[in-house]
Amino acid sequence: MNSERTYCSDLSRAANETMLGTADRVDVWIMVEYKSVWKPKAVIDNDLPFTIQQWLVNSQDRCRERGLKPRPQLIRRPQVEAELTTVMVYREGRLNVRKCRTQEEITDIDVLSDDSFEECLEPQYFVCTNGQRDLCCARFGLPTFKKLSEAVGERVWQTTHLGGHRFAPNVLALPQGVLYGRVDAKEVTQFLDLTEFGRLSKIHVRGRSAFDPPAQVAELAIEEEILDIVTTDDSEVRFHTTHGIKSVKINKTQEPIAVIASCGDEKTKDIFPLTAQE
Repeated sequence: MNSERTYCSDLSRAANETMLGTADRVDVWIMVEYKSVWKPKAVIDNDLPFTIQQWLVNSQDRCRERGLKPRPQLIRRPQVEAELTTVMVYREGRLNVRKCRTQEEITDIDVLSDDSFEECLEPQYFVCTNGQRDLCCARFGLPTFKKLSEAVGERVWQTTHLGGHRFAPNVLALPQGVLYGRVDAKEVTQFLDLTEFGRLSKIHVRGRSAFDPPAQVAELAIEEEILDIVTTDDSEVRFHTTHGIKSVKINKTQEPIAVIASCGDEKTKDIFPLTAQE
């Protein structure tokens, strides 16, 4: 009997599965520091005070009322001892931060207002390390977190589930607003040589979180700086760039790829990768 464990990340790499266009759409990232042990579904199963849990729920509801897709995350820095609790909110290209002394300070925060925050301009990195959710996140994420910590110090955080265990180690870069995958520890220096200056580490890109999957794929098909999206659908994305309007055709693979989405899954799920052509 073969008792060797199989990891979903290893299977994804072996199948040469593309990562581009796999980031979940997120308009508002809500990050709350929580240093205790993380459970598999840590954002909804934790020992945070009820008032903070309810604040998280209400904040998400307010975002949805405005047509925005929120995503709460728990974050921590085991290498840093701090008395204050950090809350970060990212939306519309701006990363806001607030250091809170009390629970009341947290629950008073309006995630859709900049008034109670200070803008954070330095790149921050959030590495998914929740091995309780998926083994790959700890196995691959922790070495990457350590390497990033050595390079950028307190600007790197551990975070709960970012989606896409099979692309571990997953790293969210803010305020760049891009989710990256397979950022192995040995590639951290190469990764930072780009992201620290606001450039994309293209070999690691899963997608810009404010974009839907077609636009995530289309972004890497053009070289010009993107100002905004003019129109988007499943077959075409039109960008307003520094050189005018650029149109990118989107194609959906006809034959699905069967993947194991998480460690321990017994069934595969079908994936239809997207490709782009200017």
